[in-house]
Formats: sequence, structure tokens, C-alpha cells
Amino acid sequence: MFFRLFLVVIQSMIRLLFSKSLAVSLLSLIFVAYSFDALADNLKILVYGDSLSAGYGLAKDQAWVTLLQKKLNSEHFQYDVINASISGETSSGGLARFNTTLTKTKPNIVILELGANDGLRGLPISEMANNLSSMIKLTKKLKIKLLLIGMRIPPNYGPKYTELFSNTYQQLSQSYIIPLVPFMLENIAAKSNLIQDDGLHPNALGQPMILENIWPKLQILLKKS
Repeated sequence: MFFRLFLVVIQSMIRLLFSKSLAVSLLSLIFVAYSFDALADNLKILVYGDSLSAGYGLAKDQAWVTLLQKKLNSEHFQYDVINASISGETSSGGLARFNTTLTKTKPNIVILELGANDGLRGLPISEMANNLSSMIKLTKKLKIKLLLIGMRIPPNYGPKYTELFSNTYQQLSQSYIIPLVPFMLENIAAKSNLIQDDGLHPNALGQPMILENIWPKLQILLKKS
């Protein structure tokens, strides 16, 4: 509304000062410049995770984050995907650099995928929950939309630890009323044809399936162009 009123005022002023043809030309230039800026200034999605999002063991164009950018482009969503994931990252490491990363990238949406390394190392679940909670609170304070990515871990540390770990994501989702992908590796984990030789990371065949697991919840947060 403001931009339309602005154009009306400018148009009136120009018509008083210049010929009609020149006024039209100037208005056209203003409109083109505005449209170009609007298109150039895409919204941003920050993927903030560990090796599962960093594309460990894969070519860059095979990773699900790259596939996400391609899908956004093909469906005419004007978003740039920024991948700030680091292999081996824990929730405490993620929290330590989170504020700086948000300040630098200024995302509209954050896909938060952390905690797997906490679970694999048997770190305290309460600590992981507090770290994730702090990151969620910061995005809410800054009015950034957030999609939480849930994980499950092998029962190496016993069933109680394993259950508490996976339940943490559900509890955070409910407490902060944020969307949740319950398990990033649904229909992928423990399938040898979809996992790399290390037994942990999805291979190139598994990457599109990761995106399939994430996309329905992410799409709800997206703004169509």
C-alpha cells in the first residue's frame, strides 16, 4: 500500500515538472529498480546442523540441502538456502556460534538439526535440551521461524537414555509450539542400501528421502512468491 501511494505522489510531481513521456519513462525506471531489488533480496533459510546436513561423504550436489535449494527453485519459492552445518557438531557447539551465525546470515527460517552427536557420545540429555531450548528462544526473540529436526539413536546407552533422547524433541516442539520432523532418517536408518559404509550417514540414494521427510513441515513455513 505504501509503495503504491509513493508511486502516485511521485507520478503527480513528475507530471508537473516534466513532459508526460518523460514522466512515464522515469516511473518505469523506478518500478524496474524496485522489482529488481525485490527479486534480488530473496528470503533466507538457514540449515543449522551436523554432518547429516553438512553432506558428509557426498558430493555437494548430492546432499539434501542442495536438493532443497533445487526444489525451492522449481516450485518458485524465492529463498536462498544457507548451510551452516558442521560435521561433528554438538548442541553446545551449535549454541556457542548460533547468535553470531544469525547476525551474519539474517535468516527468515532456521532448520535446526542438532543433537545426534550428543546422543552418540552419551552426553547429558538435560544439557542437550537446554542448548536446543536456548537456540529456539533466540529465534523466537528475533521473530525467526524455526523447524526442529528430531533424531533417534541406537540403544548403546540403554533403553531409558534412548527414549529420553528421542522424547526431548517432542517435548521441545510442544513447549515452544514449533513444527517438528519427528525423525530425520525415517525409512532410511538401518537400511544398508541407503547408508554409507560407516553405518551412520545416508548415501546419495538416501538424500532425496531426507528431503521428503523434511519438506511437508517446511513447506508450511514458506512464503510463496
